[in-house]
Amino acid sequence: MSETRMSDIIVKKAFTQLDADADKRTVITALAQSLVTAKQIAAQDVEDIVEGAMAREAIGSTGIGHGIAIPHCRTALVKRIVCAYGRATEGVDFDSLDGEPVHSVFLLLTPPELKEQHLQLMKNFASQIRKENFCEFLHQNTNTQGVVELLTEFENR
Repeated sequence: MSETRMSDIIVKKAFTQLDADADKRTVITALAQSLVTAKQIAAQDVEDIVEGAMAREAIGSTGIGHGIAIPHCRTALVKRIVCAYGRATEGVDFDSLDGEPVHSVFLLLTPPELKEQHLQLMKNFASQIRKENFCEFLHQNTNTQGVVELLTEFENR
């Protein structure tokens, strides 16, 4: 089985411009709604997905630092791994590990049976963040296509 990469799972039509005054729940809801618009999840499933991601946030913040948050949950409401991207020009408070505002948010939804791929994705993404200039370039992108291209470039390094 080939390795799943972030650039492969980001839904290009699931982009959200986030407001600076948004809280975690509002951010996660907006990203879930973008997946409805992109026809990746059903509208009636948004609240369950938000609750799943918020339950994960209760364990510990997914604001991993460097202006990035990856709220996520495993849910049977998706049949494959999907990811929505949101950008907050001014930054949002996500209780990040480094205490800094978050500018790039990735909502990651994984079917329960793909736990290993989920963990591998998180590990691979963490390695991208540590690469020189990645975060700077990420926060400069204004759409999902640019983020996918950046991820592809860095994943191939």
